[in-house]
Amino acid sequence: METPKEILFQATPKQEEFLAAVFSKQFKYLLYGGGIRGGKSYAVLSALLLLSTKYPGSRWIVIRDTLQNLKLTTIPSFLKLCPESYIEKFNQETQTVTFTNGSQLLFFGENFADDKDLLRFRGLECSGMVLEECNELSPDTFYKSIERCGTFVPRSGEKPPPIIMATCNPSPGWVKELFYDRWLNGSLPHDWYYLPALIRDNPYMSAEYLESLKSLTKYQYSVMVEGDWNITLKTGGEIYKSFELEKHVGSCKYNPKLPLHISFDENINPYLPVLIGQVTDNGNGNEVRIIDEITARHPGNSVESVCKLFSERYADHKAGLFIYGDSTSQKRSTLLETGHNFFTMIQGYLQPFRPNMRILKSNPSVAMRVSWLNAVLEKEVGEIKILIDEKCKSTINDFVLTKEAPDGTKNKEMVTDSKTKIRYQANGHLTDAFEYFMVSAFANQYKQYQQGGRTPFPMQMGRRPPSRNSY
Repeated sequence: METPKEILFQATPKQEEFLAAVFSKQFKYLLYGGGIRGGKSYAVLSALLLLSTKYPGSRWIVIRDTLQNLKLTTIPSFLKLCPESYIEKFNQETQTVTFTNGSQLLFFGENFADDKDLLRFRGLECSGMVLEECNELSPDTFYKSIERCGTFVPRSGEKPPPIIMATCNPSPGWVKELFYDRWLNGSLPHDWYYLPALIRDNPYMSAEYLESLKSLTKYQYSVMVEGDWNITLKTGGEIYKSFELEKHVGSCKYNPKLPLHISFDENINPYLPVLIGQVTDNGNGNEVRIIDEITARHPGNSVESVCKLFSERYADHKAGLFIYGDSTSQKRSTLLETGHNFFTMIQGYLQPFRPNMRILKSNPSVAMRVSWLNAVLEKEVGEIKILIDEKCKSTINDFVLTKEAPDGTKNKEMVTDSKTKIRYQANGHLTDAFEYFMVSAFANQYKQYQQGGRTPFPMQMGRRPPSRNSY
C-alpha cells in the first residue's frame, strides 16, 4: 500500500500550510478559501486522502450542492490525486470509494432545494467531512455536518478526531460571517481555522492564463481573482439594475474647497449608516462623488457617536455642510426631550459646521425614485454622473445586494443576528440614505423625470435648468 508521501501530490507552500493545520490536531473546522485556482480542492482532498491512510477503516464524506457538480469537478480532481492502486473499488451507484486499508469515501450531494429538512443526513455516520464550495451550501448543512462528524467508529484501529474541512470563494452570507469576519477581527474561536488562498499562491498557473483573467469584469476580477470578500457579484433581481462596478466605482478624493453632503438613515441594526458625498461641475453637468461612509455598529450606533466620528474625520472642513435623510425621522420621538427628533440631535452635534438642513417634507415613492436613479446610472439623465469611492464597500454592496420586490419597491429581506437574536433588514440602508440625498439635492431633475422629461420651469437661453441649490 502507498505511503502518505506517495499519495500526496506536489503541494504548494500555501497547501502545505493548510495540511500542517489539519494534522496539528488543534482545529475542528478549517476553511481554505479566497479566489479561483488557489489550489483549494486539491488541498482538502489531499488532506482527506492522508487522513484515510493515517486512520485505516475510517469513513469520510465530501459534500457539494449537487451530485452533478461533484461529478463535474470534485470527483475528477480526486481521481487525479488518488493512485489507482489505493482504490479497492468505486461503487458508482452509491458514489462510495473503498480504499485498500478499509477506509471509505462517500461523495454526497446536498440537494437542499429538495430536502430542506436534511432528512438524508439522518443516520449518516462519518469520521469527518469536506464541504466543497461551502458558500453554495446552506448554513443548516454546516451545522448538520458538525452533528454527524465523529459518529463513525472503525471496527479496529484508532478513531480519528472529528474534523470538517471546507473550500469557498468570497461571498456574503454565513461563511463570511462565521469564518472570514471573525478571522479578520481576531475573534475566530481557538479550534476554527481560516487560510486565504489566491491564484498567485499557485505557481502552476501559466502567464497566459493569468493574462486572460484580465478580460473578466471588474466585479468578477475583484472577487474571483483578488479574493475580495467585501465586493459581491450580481446574482439577478437587483433593484439598481443599472449600477455597474466598472462605471460607477473609482477613486473619489475629498476636496476641502467643496461643501460636504451627508445623508442619514435612522437605523441602528446592523449599523447606523451615514453617507458622505460632494458634488462637482465637470463641465457637462454635475458629478456626484460618494467619498466616504460610516457604518457605526454597537456600541457606537448612536447619533452622538456617528456625529463625533464625522467631526473627527472632517475637523478642518470649512466649505459648508448639507444634511439629508428620511423625512419620517422629523417626527418628535417620545424617547427624546420635548421638541427634539433625530435631525435636531444631528443639527446640535454638528453645529460647529453650521449645517444646512435639506430634509424633504415627505419621502417620494420608492419605485419612482429608484426608477429615476437607474436612469441616472445608465444614461446620466439630468446630466448627473455618479461615482462611488472604491473604499465604500458597504455602499457598493448595498447597490448590488438590494433586491427588487414584485411591486417595484425594495425587497426588505430580514435576517436574525446569531448572537443577539435581533432581526433587522439585511441590506438597503446606505442606498436609502443615497436616495434621500439625491431626490433633495437634485429636486428639479427628479421632478422633470416624474413629468416624463418635461422641464418644470422655463429653460433659460437654451441652457440646462439650474439645480435647486448651490453645491
